[in-house]
Amino acid sequence: MPALYDTFLVQEPLRQDPFAVTHNPSDVATLLEVYKKSSEYFTERDRRRAVERLQYELGLVHIQGGQWRKALSVLRPLWEDVRWRTDGWWLLLQVLAEAVRDCARRCGDWETVVQVEWELMSDCFSRTTLGEMYDFTRCLEGAEGLGASEKVVRRENQFPSPLSLTAAFGAVQGNVGEVLPMQVTISSHSHQNTAQLTPSRIVISFDGGLKGVCIEHKPEHKASTGADDTTIYDISLNASDSKDSPSPSSAARPSYYLYGFCDLTLRPGKRKAISFNVIPRDSGTVRVTSIVSSTQVGPWKLDFVVSEAEYITQEAILVKNKGGVGRRGAGNRGSNEIRIYPKPPKLWIGLPTLKKEYLTDETIALDVEITNEEDDDVEVTLECQFLGKADDVPALDWVQETASHDPLSNGKDRTTSPLELGRLEKCGSRTRQAKFGAKSLPTETVLEVKALYHLLSEPDTSISKLFVQDVIIDRPFEANYDFQPCVDTSPWPSYFSFPTGINDDDPAHGLRQIWQTTARLASFAPEPLVIESLALELLHVQEGAICDISKDDIPLISTSETVIAPNDFHESKFQVTTQKKDLDDRRSTAIRFQLRVRRRRQSPNSPLATTIVPAPDLTIPFGEPRVLASLDTPEDNEDTDNIIPISYTIENPSTHVLNFDISMETSDEFAFSGPKSGNVNLVPGVGYGV
Repeated sequence: MPALYDTFLVQEPLRQDPFAVTHNPSDVATLLEVYKKSSEYFTERDRRRAVERLQYELGLVHIQGGQWRKALSVLRPLWEDVRWRTDGWWLLLQVLAEAVRDCARRCGDWETVVQVEWELMSDCFSRTTLGEMYDFTRCLEGAEGLGASEKVVRRENQFPSPLSLTAAFGAVQGNVGEVLPMQVTISSHSHQNTAQLTPSRIVISFDGGLKGVCIEHKPEHKASTGADDTTIYDISLNASDSKDSPSPSSAARPSYYLYGFCDLTLRPGKRKAISFNVIPRDSGTVRVTSIVSSTQVGPWKLDFVVSEAEYITQEAILVKNKGGVGRRGAGNRGSNEIRIYPKPPKLWIGLPTLKKEYLTDETIALDVEITNEEDDDVEVTLECQFLGKADDVPALDWVQETASHDPLSNGKDRTTSPLELGRLEKCGSRTRQAKFGAKSLPTETVLEVKALYHLLSEPDTSISKLFVQDVIIDRPFEANYDFQPCVDTSPWPSYFSFPTGINDDDPAHGLRQIWQTTARLASFAPEPLVIESLALELLHVQEGAICDISKDDIPLISTSETVIAPNDFHESKFQVTTQKKDLDDRRSTAIRFQLRVRRRRQSPNSPLATTIVPAPDLTIPFGEPRVLASLDTPEDNEDTDNIIPISYTIENPSTHVLNFDISMETSDEFAFSGPKSGNVNLVPGVGYGV
C-alpha cells in the first residue's frame, strides 16, 4: 500500500517532465512510443489540433536528443500543413518555423532554410525580440555545399509572404493593334525590423494574344509621382532585340518577352505601382496567368509565384492626382482579365461644330462628319441618339438636304430614324446635320453616333463604329429680385361715396398698392448674348385681387436689343399695381411671377430662344400701416441748390383710427424747415403726407 501511494503522489520522472529525460535511451524510446500511439489515437478521432501538438512535442524530443534529421522529418511536414496559420496563432507558428530552420541548417537542407526565412519576413511575425536587423539575402551566409545556381520556388497560396504581386488592365476592353494600359503593383508586407528587399526582376505571363513582360531592376530609374507609402512609375517596354534596350545582355534574352526597367527596391510597408502599355496581337480573352518575382539569395535565386486569380486581381488602378495618389476602377470583367476585339473599323466620326457648353431652351445644330479611311468604298447608315430616359433627354432629327420644314421632331422617341448616307468613296468625307431642342432644365447627357456600314467588296460583312460624346447644357441666366413699395398718388377709395350697383363684372374698388420690382439678370453663358426682349409675367394672384404689370413708363416688352457679356448683369425695373376687389378686404395677397427673356447668340442667323427665369413670390400686406419716403421732383424754374425736397406719406389701410406721433431730430448734417414734431390721427383708408 505505501508503494502505491508513493507512485500516485510522485510520478516517475518520465511522466513528470518528458523533455527532461534525454540521457536514458530506454526512457526516450518509451516516450517516442507513447507519442506515436497518442498520435494514432487522436488521428482516428479527427483531433487534428491534438495531433499537431503531439507532433511538435515529438520533434522537440528529437531536438533534445540531438537527432536533427529525425526532428526535421517530423517538424517540416508539420510546418507545411499546420492549422496554426489559418487560426492566426503566429507566435506558436514562429517558434515552430525557427525550430524547422535550425534543424535544416544542421542538416544542410538549404532550400528549407530559404523557404522558412522567406515566411519569417512577413509582418505576421515579430522579430524585435531578437534584437537584430533581419536581412533575408544573407540567410545562406556560412552555408557549405551550395550548388552554383539553384532555384527555390514559393507560391502565394501556401504561406504568409513578405510580398504581394497584383496586376490590372486599365481598360474594360481592347482592340488588336491598339495600345492597352496596364499596371503591376508590388507591395511589401515584411515587418519593420527587416532590411529592404530588392527583386532582380518581375515576370508577368499571359494567356492570350499578348507577349510576356519582364521588368528588371534598375536603381537609377526615377518615379513619376509618389506618396508616403506608394510610388508610381511609368515605364516603356521594348523587345529583346530593340536598339532602345540599355542592357548589354539584351541579345541573350528570350524574344517572347517585352522588357522594361524600374527601381524594384522595396522598404518594409511600402508599395510600388508600375504602369506600362502593351499592344495585343490577337483577338480573344487575355488574362494574367502568373506573376513571378525573382530575388537573389547568395548564389541561389528565390522565385515567388502568384498564379491564382484571387491573389493576382487588383481592385483599382493607382493614378496620380492633386492629393498624390488616387484610385481608378479597373475593368468590369476582373482586373486581370480583358476582352480583346478584332481590329477596329477605319471609319472616322467627328463633331466639328461641337461647343463646350450649350444653353437651355435653344435649338442646337450638330454637324456629324464621316470620313472613310478603309481601303475600299463603303455603304453607310447613321444613327444618332441621346442616352438616358426618354423624358429626360432631347429629341433628335436629321436635317434633310432638300427639306424646308422645321427639322425638330415633336415625338417622344429619343432615337432618330436611321439616315441612309449612301456610298462613301475611299478617303472621302461627308457631313450631315442633326438638330435638337434643348430642354429647360440644365443637364449633362451623352450623345451616341453609330455608323453601320459594309465594304462594297464584302457586302455580307457588317461593321459598326460607335462614337460617344458628352454634351453639356446649362442655364444662360440667373436673376435676383428686389421689391420696393411706392407711393400711390391716386385718391383712395372713400367710405362716404361707395359705388352702388356693383356686380362681378365691375372693376376692383378696394385698396390699391404699387410696388417696384427690380430684376437683376446675370449671364452665365460662355459668350455674349443679345437680349431681344424681357418681360415680367404674372402667373398667379390670389382670389380677391387684381394685378397689373408695366415697365417704368415704357412698354412691357422692350424691342431694343441689349448685349449682355459673360458674367455681366442687366437690370430692369417693373411696376406692379395690385388692387383689392372689395373695400373691406384687408387680407394679404400673394403674387407669383416669372421673367421671360427672349435672346439669341451674336453669330449670324442664330435662332431666337425663350428662357424662363423663376422669381420668388411677392406677398403684399394690405392691412398694415405704412410710412413711405419719396423725393419730390422740383420744377425747372425753382432754385434747388442745397435743397432736397422729401415727402413722407403715412397710410392707414386698417379698419381702426390710428394715432401717429411724428418727430425728427435735426443735426449739422441734416436740417429742414418747419415743425420738428407733430401728432396725426388717421381714420381708416386715409393717407397723410408730410
